[in-house]
Amino acid sequence: MSKSVKAALFANGVIAIAKGMAAFFTGSASMMAEAIHSTADCGNQALVMLGEKQASRGRSEYHSFGQGKANFFWSFVVAVVLFLLGGLFSLYEGFHRIQDPQPIENPLLILGIIVLSILLESSALRVALKESNSKLKDIFSTIKHSSSSHILVVLIEDSGALLGLMILTLGLVLSEFVHPIFDGIAALMIGSLLIGLSSILFIELKKLLIGESLDRQTTKQIKELIKEESNVLVHINAVRSMFIGSNEVLLIISMNVKDDATGHEIEQDIKELKYKIQTMLKEHKMQIYVDVFEF
Repeated sequence: MSKSVKAALFANGVIAIAKGMAAFFTGSASMMAEAIHSTADCGNQALVMLGEKQASRGRSEYHSFGQGKANFFWSFVVAVVLFLLGGLFSLYEGFHRIQDPQPIENPLLILGIIVLSILLESSALRVALKESNSKLKDIFSTIKHSSSSHILVVLIEDSGALLGLMILTLGLVLSEFVHPIFDGIAALMIGSLLIGLSSILFIELKKLLIGESLDRQTTKQIKELIKEESNVLVHINAVRSMFIGSNEVLLIISMNVKDDATGHEIEQDIKELKYKIQTMLKEHKMQIYVDVFEF
């Protein structure tokens, strides 16, 4: 199980309890929205863990390429939970509080919970960034290009949680010093944020579920490696790929070889090409198959 998922589950568990207690004692709609958000995140981490466990079962009679796509499926369920339980409930809380604005009790308690939450969420986000070999400034690029569904979920959840806490802080200040209606407005903003983030997760996971390929630049690098390293190649017919799990790739290469190449030479050539491709793409676990035709 990945460290980022464990860190996120621990952080969200503590935060959900703290936010729930704060919402109960203060009557804040935006804090209740955040409590539901963190509770949903805990369930999401449990689903991601379930996906990782199923994906680790490997090949079987009925799953000859393994069950790596279980990660994608359960992460997609996470997006649904984030959308329904997190986003829509927060919108409901916001509309309800705007219609009947009430002063927030014990605002200092909310402020303390916000500080605790920021510390815990930041720590979980750092673990996820480290695991994905990324930096905070590159987080959008990482989300766009990552094939690791649990990294996608944790990065989107943790970054969304921090943005939600900023909105919560702004709503608390305005509600306390301007008008209580801003508590409901903050809850609406948090709900809209969660729906937006879940939509991003929908889009990224849909690409993986229906069979996303390696990017064009990586495919070009594979073709160049084959041309430079193969001793029997005449022509590359096709290079096709598909993600079949988190950072797990099915790669199929079709190529024509010299008609005077012996079976042993072709076999050794393919073996060396597979090793060199895997070495070049060491961040991925490769399943490589090569179709060879004499030219």
